[in-house]
Amino acid sequence: MLVTLYNRAKTGAIRVWQIDVIGNAIVTRFGQKDGLMQEVVDYGSEKNTGKANQLTAEQDAENIAERMIRKKMREGYCRELADAEFEPFSSPLPDRLAFYKPQNSLNARMQKMLEAQKAWAVRKYDGEMMILERSLDGELRLYSRRMLQTPHHEGVLWLERFPQLQLVRDQIPPGTIYLGEMTGSPDKDNRWLVAQVMKSKTARALDLQAEHGSLIYRIWDVAWYEGERVIGELSYRERYSLYGNIFDPWIIRSAEVLKEDEYESVEHLRKIAEEESWEGFVVVDPDSTYDDDGFNLRGKPNRPATCCKLKPFFEDDFIARWDPERKIGKYGRGRNTGKLGAVELYQINSDGEEVYICDCGNGWTDEFIEENSTMESWPKVIQVRYESRTYISEGEDTNALQFPRFMQERTDKDLHECVNSLL
Repeated sequence: MLVTLYNRAKTGAIRVWQIDVIGNAIVTRFGQKDGLMQEVVDYGSEKNTGKANQLTAEQDAENIAERMIRKKMREGYCRELADAEFEPFSSPLPDRLAFYKPQNSLNARMQKMLEAQKAWAVRKYDGEMMILERSLDGELRLYSRRMLQTPHHEGVLWLERFPQLQLVRDQIPPGTIYLGEMTGSPDKDNRWLVAQVMKSKTARALDLQAEHGSLIYRIWDVAWYEGERVIGELSYRERYSLYGNIFDPWIIRSAEVLKEDEYESVEHLRKIAEEESWEGFVVVDPDSTYDDDGFNLRGKPNRPATCCKLKPFFEDDFIARWDPERKIGKYGRGRNTGKLGAVELYQINSDGEEVYICDCGNGWTDEFIEENSTMESWPKVIQVRYESRTYISEGEDTNALQFPRFMQERTDKDLHECVNSLL
């Protein structure tokens, strides 16, 4: 069962990883393409002797090899050499390309940088992440966060519903990839309008913008500039200098940033966000390049340690599970007897394991209960607001939230995105 996988290193070199099973021997070879290969041999062993699930040593070797292949592919290895040789402007960007996302909560490192007034606070927008690319030949392309050029319910390009972006095309250097957010009004977030424009078909999306105002593209980072990779190579401070000028305040503009001397404390930032009705900030180390966390080809975004969310209240996304017949969550009471009561909340630690946080049974609407009182409706990702939380990793007894309350279902997020490095 010889399997060969490929991966592109940061230097651009192609790495090769091979695995073969010969009897109960598992032979792996790895190294740089066209270079010397190292070889390691492991062995399968007989398992569960005399039981119904007995495995021979050969079967165990096959199972181990399959697990190793899956692990390598999660790390970004792929079966075709062409897939590993990523050329960003030779064709539309691949759908397995994933750009970074901020950590869901403020970690100790960024907390200290804020307290020392060494971090930057980038305004967080309640919009829809989109990737804007101008190819080397000048063509403009727009992608969803999952790198799709068309919505799942319609085969028309995303760009068709935002013709205003074509008006500033010539102000974007060829060979440039911006990371940004489609948002509403320049002054206030308008999540309703953004949601309606994004989920409607193109004709309706254009009508909505004609009635309520065109959506604005907010740039919060740049990955490639004039054909050169800058994410992971230049600091955030240097990348910001490449896009920090406003193109057109009603079409495309850079994110608002509070730099080192423009805020006083964490609480000051929270107060600004609350007074301005902003969703919050993304706190970044302006001298961090994000290294290899800036993007990957695994389809799952990395979360750099130097990039974290800060909101005026505590809020995060969780995996919610509900199956009272299996003692997961609880049924409601009174008029909701037999219906949705409390769910169990989980997040994923740095080892990729789900960790139980606490139960949540507040904030449901009657409509949500009626639509989600079957076991088949779960699991799902939900957004929860809370007053504070504790961590076992910091010496507390539990990982629980204080006064958790359901805010909304996050249909735009997958279960594996609910990551918390503090667990």
